[in-house]
Amino acid sequence: MNAIKSFNTRLVSLFLLTAVCIPSISVPCRAENQVLTVWAMGEEGVRISAMARKFEQENPGVTVVTQAIPWDAAHEKLLTVVVGGLPPDVSQMGTTWMAEFATLKAFEPLDEYIGKSKEIQKEKFFSGSWDTGVVKGKVFGIPWYVDTRLLFYRKDLFAKAGITHEPKTWAELKAACKALQKDENGDGKIDRFGIALPVGDWGVFLPFVWQNGGDEFHPASPKYKEALEFYASFFKENLAPSGRAADIDLFQAFKTGFYSMFISGPWMVELIEKELPELEGKWGVAAMPKKQRGTSFVGGCNLVIFKDSKKKELAWKFLEFMSRTDNQIEWHKMLKSLPAVKDAWKDSSLADHAMLKVFGQQMEDVQSPPIVPEWEQIASQINTVMESVILSPHGEAEHIDELLADHEKKINDSVKSHESGGIRVDMFLYTALTMLCGILFLYFFITNKIWMTDRTGERRKAERATQSLAFFNELKKSVPGFLFVLPAVIILSLFLFIPILASFMISLTDWNIYGLADVSHINFIGFKNYSKVFHDPIFWKSLWNTLFFTAAGVPFTIMLSLLCAVVLNEKFVRWKTFFRTAYFLPVVSTIVAVAVVWRWIYNPEYGILNYLLKSVGLPEFNWLSDPRTALASLILMAAWKNFGYNMIIFLAGLQSIPEALYESARIDGANVWQLFIHVTLPGLRPTMIFVMVMSTIGYLQFFAEPYVMTNKGGPLNSTMSIVLYMYNQGFKFFQLGYASALAYVLFGIIFLFTFLQIRLRKAGFETAV
Repeated sequence: MNAIKSFNTRLVSLFLLTAVCIPSISVPCRAENQVLTVWAMGEEGVRISAMARKFEQENPGVTVVTQAIPWDAAHEKLLTVVVGGLPPDVSQMGTTWMAEFATLKAFEPLDEYIGKSKEIQKEKFFSGSWDTGVVKGKVFGIPWYVDTRLLFYRKDLFAKAGITHEPKTWAELKAACKALQKDENGDGKIDRFGIALPVGDWGVFLPFVWQNGGDEFHPASPKYKEALEFYASFFKENLAPSGRAADIDLFQAFKTGFYSMFISGPWMVELIEKELPELEGKWGVAAMPKKQRGTSFVGGCNLVIFKDSKKKELAWKFLEFMSRTDNQIEWHKMLKSLPAVKDAWKDSSLADHAMLKVFGQQMEDVQSPPIVPEWEQIASQINTVMESVILSPHGEAEHIDELLADHEKKINDSVKSHESGGIRVDMFLYTALTMLCGILFLYFFITNKIWMTDRTGERRKAERATQSLAFFNELKKSVPGFLFVLPAVIILSLFLFIPILASFMISLTDWNIYGLADVSHINFIGFKNYSKVFHDPIFWKSLWNTLFFTAAGVPFTIMLSLLCAVVLNEKFVRWKTFFRTAYFLPVVSTIVAVAVVWRWIYNPEYGILNYLLKSVGLPEFNWLSDPRTALASLILMAAWKNFGYNMIIFLAGLQSIPEALYESARIDGANVWQLFIHVTLPGLRPTMIFVMVMSTIGYLQFFAEPYVMTNKGGPLNSTMSIVLYMYNQGFKFFQLGYASALAYVLFGIIFLFTFLQIRLRKAGFETAV
């Protein structure tokens, strides 16, 4: 229930903030004592203060307040301040976030400013990068820095394999991979691969689609299919590692020649120089191989001005300052990021750098994913299709055709989701309120009519008056009591009752990102979301995963915790305090820390678990990347993390069992097992009910384990849980109505399981008595 309450509270907070926010009216900036607030993420947020001081020196009377935001919290923090109407003046913005926040009407359109500017003009920037700031024909962001993807390769290994130059076409790329592929020890297993490609990363896959003349919105087209089959062929032919081999450390693999090529961005140049100095002169970068084109992905970040900023002119002046060629060069030297302004590439630090200048050449042929607010949902679907084709044993052409046709249908549904039919929610609420008033009026009219025709009406009125007087007298006596409970009632109403009611109302609407921007886009659709839930294959997959996780995890955790509690309760055990503390430590450890430990344990190449299996002659497993073992791996980790809590509760229950019962049983000749079955377990019955109910509720809401361990539900949704699916729908894809319906379905499942457990245990207890 905690996950549902948290979800409801966050959802209603978002709703209330949306309802009460009043757009601020921009006013002209004063000439002095101006304060400009600038947000940036990650290392940029730390380093931008130096540029802010330079801006202050050029603009006396101006103070720039910079705020560094961690990348993993940036999206949620930006969304919160936008909905709350308290954004900064200027902010760094990821290119794939532009459409989402523009749909929320968070940004100030910049076309008018650009028309008056001499510093910022479209032709001064790379066209692919400029397009990332354009949403529905309006410019909302100015490119700050850029990045693109290139092919990193080992020159020395190419030479040994007889490859004379970097691959320039698809055919040459495939041929190079085949030449580099090796089975060195003759055991039938590939020991050296040609290239490393991710199994589910749209950012690496989509350039192949673009190179073949395809696009993201038509995956059922022949060009898209050909690109997908070409990409998947690297895995089918063992030219790219998958399974266990895919999880090896990138630097170690590149150093040893485990694979000789991979695709990455400009940040990798400095990292390789730092991490692998012994490879100096032995590696290089090359433009993406061509089919029809040699297109690569363009990323980076933009600078935006928020619509609620009261210092828009000063904010625009800061954007012009950051777009100056000299400042673009200075920023590159400071952070090693690639300039968005083309003139900055003439500087010797870029033009004379053997690696970086190739990135500049590639920037002439780049493309960004479509700037639409539904992109996160579409990208997630692309990753799922990639995993299905690459990891599934069924990769035949007809299977791919069906998969891509369904994929295209889902994309169309995602893009058109804001056009769903229904009654506008404001009209629905108005109609419902009118009908309620009409019903109340009719009720009082009828009751008053009956009184008028009743012969004993006067007597009844007198009785009612007497009852009312008595009621109000009792009410006066209860006023102090009501005042005492009023604070608790208000708090519970604000943070529990109202959120529950509001989230249920939201589940009857099609509220999505368009509704966050304009409530007139919210439609009342009745129980369509609930119907959609039960026709959603991912919901059924997540339900099965959740039930299996609970059915296997709860008994295993309870047995483990009970075993430890029984052992620690024995008198002969020494250092009890130490063991209790040690076993309880995982409970209070953060899931991130636990994930670091268990990722090492599950590492397919260096993990202790595979080492133990190999030492006794058993087969090794790719624990987290194999759909057959991923969920079981999470169950084992969850049991280890949670058993200490139940162990403490069982210890308390064991110590409440009278010792006289054990002594009597021993006198009667009971052995250790009989004592456990006939004394310990019956004595722990109330404790067992509590532990089982709480563990079941907790396991039914499992979320953190797949979120941090398996890339949020992968592979192939084999670890997707209902709570994680609900989170993705609500706070990643902004399908708030559908996410609310999922929350109530989960509530129903938890309620049903809890009710059945209590009834069954109660029935068993009554039978025993």
